[in-house]
Amino acid sequence: MHLEPEFLSPTTLIDADHPDIIALAAALAGDTPAETVRAIFVHVRDRITHPADTGGTLLAASASGTLKAREGVCYAQAHLLVALYRAAGIPAALRYQQVETATGGLVLHGVAIVWAPDISETGGFLLVDPRYPENHPRHSGDFWRTRALQPPFERNLPMIHTDVAPGVAKALRQATDAQKLLRTGLPGAVS
Repeated sequence: MHLEPEFLSPTTLIDADHPDIIALAAALAGDTPAETVRAIFVHVRDRITHPADTGGTLLAASASGTLKAREGVCYAQAHLLVALYRAAGIPAALRYQQVETATGGLVLHGVAIVWAPDISETGGFLLVDPRYPENHPRHSGDFWRTRALQPPFERNLPMIHTDVAPGVAKALRQATDAQKLLRTGLPGAVS
């Protein structure tokens, strides 16, 4: 299958060309692409915490910043996941889910897709969500799907993004700390 070069290219926030990203991708590389996909996913899922779980206020936006902080909101976790896949030579991109809040508003949740024909049920891209680590109470028990969607309150948006959606980038630029972003600053739309 032909994929556009953007599925492997670094961007400002998905900085797959950063030396620390390249080094970690090399360290996590398995003997097969499927092993590499799994190792990178498990690393981000289980070693990059979320400020909603820790109370942390640091707000990393770039993949390298998230790696350095070892913490990030869902968007930052997805940026790191995509950057590591790209640094390992595996095509990847971002997706977003729209989630209804307790007050009826809509916010975006950041996830990723990775080219994994050997392990994807569809023989192509695999949707991966590193948000809830294996030991978290909301972990679904499924290796890949760490959080099941709850229709009609949550839905996958159809568009694939090879770079960060403008609405997400703007929210990350304008936010001053992670807790404030989580309380009042999560975008509801990609634009």
